[in-house]
Amino acid sequence: MHKLQALLSLDAVMLISALLLLTLQLHLCPASAWMPDVRPDLQPKQDIIIAKFLGNTTDYFKILDHDDATMLVGAKDVIYNISLNGLLENSRLEWYSSDADRELCALKGKHEADCHNYLRVFARVSDGKILICGTNSYKPRCRHYKPLSEVKPNTAPKYEIVYDVEAQGLCPYSPAHNSTYAYADDQLYSATVADFSGSDPLIYRESLRTEQYDLKQLNQPDFVGAIERNGYVLFFFREIAMEYMNLGKTIYSRVARVCKNDRGGPYALQKSWTSFLKARLNCSVPGDFPFYFDEIQAITPIIESGVNSLIYAVFTTSVNAIPGSAVCAYNVDDIMKSFEGRFKSQKDSHSHWSANQDEQVPDSTRPGQCVDDSRMLSSIAVNFVKNHPLMDEAVPAVYGRPLLTKVNLHHRLTAIAIDPQILALNGQFYDVIYTGTDDGKITKFINIPAPSITNSAEAVDKLKTVVISEYQVLPIGVPVRELVVSSKTNTLLVASDGSLVTVPLHHCAHIVDCLGCLSLQDPNCAWDQQNQECKSLSRSNNKFGTKAFLQSLNSTKKAAASLCPKTVRGTLTGDGPASVGSIGFDLLSAQTPQTDEDLNKKLHYAKVGANVNEVNTDSSSVGGIDVVGDFFNNGFDDKKMMIPVDPDDLMNSLNVPLHSTANIDDQRLQYAGNSYFWGFGAVALSLVFIIGMFVGLYTSKQICKGTALHANHRNQFNSNTQFGVKHHNSGKDVNLLMNPNHFCNQKKPNLDLEKDRSHECKNSTENLEKEIPCKTSTLTKVKRTYI
Repeated sequence: MHKLQALLSLDAVMLISALLLLTLQLHLCPASAWMPDVRPDLQPKQDIIIAKFLGNTTDYFKILDHDDATMLVGAKDVIYNISLNGLLENSRLEWYSSDADRELCALKGKHEADCHNYLRVFARVSDGKILICGTNSYKPRCRHYKPLSEVKPNTAPKYEIVYDVEAQGLCPYSPAHNSTYAYADDQLYSATVADFSGSDPLIYRESLRTEQYDLKQLNQPDFVGAIERNGYVLFFFREIAMEYMNLGKTIYSRVARVCKNDRGGPYALQKSWTSFLKARLNCSVPGDFPFYFDEIQAITPIIESGVNSLIYAVFTTSVNAIPGSAVCAYNVDDIMKSFEGRFKSQKDSHSHWSANQDEQVPDSTRPGQCVDDSRMLSSIAVNFVKNHPLMDEAVPAVYGRPLLTKVNLHHRLTAIAIDPQILALNGQFYDVIYTGTDDGKITKFINIPAPSITNSAEAVDKLKTVVISEYQVLPIGVPVRELVVSSKTNTLLVASDGSLVTVPLHHCAHIVDCLGCLSLQDPNCAWDQQNQECKSLSRSNNKFGTKAFLQSLNSTKKAAASLCPKTVRGTLTGDGPASVGSIGFDLLSAQTPQTDEDLNKKLHYAKVGANVNEVNTDSSSVGGIDVVGDFFNNGFDDKKMMIPVDPDDLMNSLNVPLHSTANIDDQRLQYAGNSYFWGFGAVALSLVFIIGMFVGLYTSKQICKGTALHANHRNQFNSNTQFGVKHHNSGKDVNLLMNPNHFCNQKKPNLDLEKDRSHECKNSTENLEKEIPCKTSTLTKVKRTYI
């Protein structure tokens, strides 16, 4: 038992030492590759939801169309026309599956909840007609509607069916399938599946489609969006990468392109695309070994950002990798340029994929180009495109890096929306980006770019990401499916499978002080000096060159603090010579102190309990007012009191590389903290070693003791009070049962004894009356006397 205790004690000492060393190692060698999420400046806790439209989780809401006032939402057996102002239902169009289709769906093995008509496709065609397609109980169909000729004023229009056709290849079979579409030039371009099992993916228009079961063209894709642009239709999706198959299995993000005037190839290739090409989308953290976010989740429409046309997209890592998300932007010109490069192919099934040489490409017409009549192309050119659809060069992201990266174990990004070209007071335009997560959160951020958008290393270094706010909109665990920005109603629409909610685009009113308003760095918000409040700036009320509003972008909190007023306003009375009465006075100079001594003197006036009557370096109160307490408790709600203090002392801000710039004082504090940590670690290690020695000595002594009933003891007097107890009769320290021979060495003399004994005396009451064979001592006489 004693040996077990000794081993456990030694193990505990070793464990404590190992943990301390690990702490030191983590402190000295932090993981710089994965930075924690940038903490937003605003996390509103108020009820920020303006309006709700609730349904069931099995409704699978999908936003089909929207403008500044209304939106069309596809759901189970119905399309809702909903007003963005209050999310009120204006009207609805119902379309139920027939009894025969529902019975057939049940016979195919589907549940009753799946055997409904989920409306997934909507398009406005000529003459006011509309096109609607639905899953129709796993038997997709499309209908053309036209409005009735007689429509009463101030009422929703009524529609009647023109014709009803099958929609195989135009609409998905299941509402949960990742499909997309685009309507251009009176033609529907769809990216979905063409069979009940979902094993035949395709990109389809009229009679043209991608090759069936050709893994080089589509390999188990998940489509996320489609965009029409200058005679092309672009499709964004993720798929299993064929070029990586010899090295394993992975998923890459793609952008594919087809020509709108593609009419198919000649002869037997008349139902094949002659212009289908695809390229990889590169969204990665740059470096010697780039880290890729390979799975695209959502895209935005084309955003005209100054002279550039950008597409923003959300990417994530795979489900069994480090949970990470990123937002990347792509220039449309870069996407189109990637389709003009080399093709990538594989010589045989055992070879690696590599770029084709120029002599291997047909000379007559470059494969994949748009031509007036594709049916006149040669079979060689069409077959080359069919067998070599992949481009060698990937599409680079703007700035060559993500605009935002998030590493979070609890959520990933799922949706994105842009409030484009917000004009700030500095005359610059900013794209405000909103992203949704799979646990119901909304993150708002902006990027403060370099003067020009390039991919140079200098531009990458100058790019700054400012996370403005992050707040919970949907219940925890409910994913955000879609986001829509409504500039007219100044709201953000958040859609999930079974609910729609609207929240404000900005939360300027939640900020109650100047420093908080400026450090938010939201181009929508500015500090109103006249009314002393943080206000939202409309697109038409920006006041340039005036002092009515303050705004600070691309700056630190200290720079923002220098713009805010530094005076106490109101009435402060006192009896001393320094009494200010109703006159405001400057506690902190607007200029930065030149020395640490000046800074300490100026900060001293902002301490708790500084006294106005004794305005000097030794004062501790300001008229009996708790300055810092009022700052935190009231938040400057009282417009008559505004005490300036150092922002770094009052705002427990996180110094993040992407968010702020550390100054010299911060570096000094960091070095001091490191030195203190080293000293503390050395002292802790010494204490652990000393404690371990004592524990080891004590446990060794316990092991060496005899366990027999008549174990030998040494009775002695000892004047050392550390090991003895005070005898109540003699007034001397007595230790009756102390075994000083700690190391079981009988030949080693005992330092506590005045002289050596020849052998041990038995300390048992059963032998007290017997003649003790050892030398008689005072203790023996005392025992005999008492007995």
